[in-house]
Amino acid sequence: MFRTLHSKLLTFFLALSLGGILLVGVAIYFGVQETFHDYLMNKRESQITQIVTELEKEFNTEGEISGEAIWMMLHHYGFQEQLYFQVVNNNGELVIDSSQMDGGMGHRMMMGRASMGSVNLESAMFEQTEHHLIVNGEQVGVVKAFFPSTFLQGDVDFLSQFNKYLLGAVIIMIILSLILSFIFSKRLTRGLKGITNATGALRNHQLDIKVKPDSSVTEIDELARGINELAFSLKEGERLRKQFTSDLAHELRTPLTTLRSQLESIQDGIFEPTTERLDQCHSELMRLVRLVNEMEELHAAENPRLRLELEQLNAADMVKSLYDRFFPVFKEHGIQFIVNVKKDAYFTADRDRFIQIMTNLLNNALKFTETGGNVQVMAEQTKDGTYFSIIDSGIGMTEEELNQIFERFYRGEKSRNRKTGGLGIGLSIVKALMDAHHGQIKVTSKRNQGTTVTIFFPH
Repeated sequence: MFRTLHSKLLTFFLALSLGGILLVGVAIYFGVQETFHDYLMNKRESQITQIVTELEKEFNTEGEISGEAIWMMLHHYGFQEQLYFQVVNNNGELVIDSSQMDGGMGHRMMMGRASMGSVNLESAMFEQTEHHLIVNGEQVGVVKAFFPSTFLQGDVDFLSQFNKYLLGAVIIMIILSLILSFIFSKRLTRGLKGITNATGALRNHQLDIKVKPDSSVTEIDELARGINELAFSLKEGERLRKQFTSDLAHELRTPLTTLRSQLESIQDGIFEPTTERLDQCHSELMRLVRLVNEMEELHAAENPRLRLELEQLNAADMVKSLYDRFFPVFKEHGIQFIVNVKKDAYFTADRDRFIQIMTNLLNNALKFTETGGNVQVMAEQTKDGTYFSIIDSGIGMTEEELNQIFERFYRGEKSRNRKTGGLGIGLSIVKALMDAHHGQIKVTSKRNQGTTVTIFFPH
């Protein structure tokens, strides 16, 4: 159960949220306890200071300590705060004892007899502090303050009520964290289930699958789109493989059938082994040789261990050699061949591989350009590298064909006529060789408007 991503995420979110809630709750609990205790201590010290100050004022004015001016304050502190005071003069006489205060509204502090408000200050329930009364730099008495060693009932009730609210808030937050953690982890893993099912289908060679990217998580949606693209690519690769098998079988069958029929006829004495028939057999044999050579070229170009002999080449010299080689062929087909290259343009490449790349591209331009058309080769050097463009006025390609021209064995021309089709691996070889040079190839084309192939060699 806990091996699924959903359960792991749920456990993580719960541990994180519950740990945070409990940590904050404990911090608030002890923080309030400490803060409330400090508040009571500061309040008590302020009250004691106020009593001491008032008694010093009274002695300075009246010349004696009676507590007449502060009896209401003493009564309030004793009744509300359980804060009691005893005042002793310099003669050691107890002049004020608020713990023995009369419960009525009299104006004198009652001495020597217990009343309704009598409190035993000697019990362990009370703590005491002493404060000296100083008037004009001389001590005139001592004030003893008595207060409870624990919280008062009102304070206890306040803290108890606060703790109830804090506990309620913690419980509510725990419930919310449970609900939100479950929902959030569920939403995070919802898209992954579809991806898991899709990968299982791909493993079973079921290529007609599509994952709907609806997880609301960018990374998972991108993964879903990647799975869809992978499935489409595998499906297209399977289609191309089957098409290549069919095309290759046809390409091999045609010359083999011709060779077989010619040789069997000669063996049976039906035909004489004339020069014309032998030339026809040789022509079909060379078709087979060209098929094998094309396959070997593709394998060599895609070999990851392909080693390039890189050198600094002059673009004008390389294009000039190609012009000398192809000009007679283009002229024979009635196609104008034009080159436009600056003499000071240089680039880094493998000489033989560059010639192989340009030969494939020029052969394609020748195949798909009709008589009366033109083919132009241009070169341009920039700060990043050198661009070569082969521009023809041929039959062009559709958008669908442009998207697949670098696929191995793909032929835009559906006919298997060797004049135009071949095996459809010429551009695949060019693409592999450009990748080996860490270069780029770009093809733009419109149907019946021509094609432009641009290759780039970086510095």
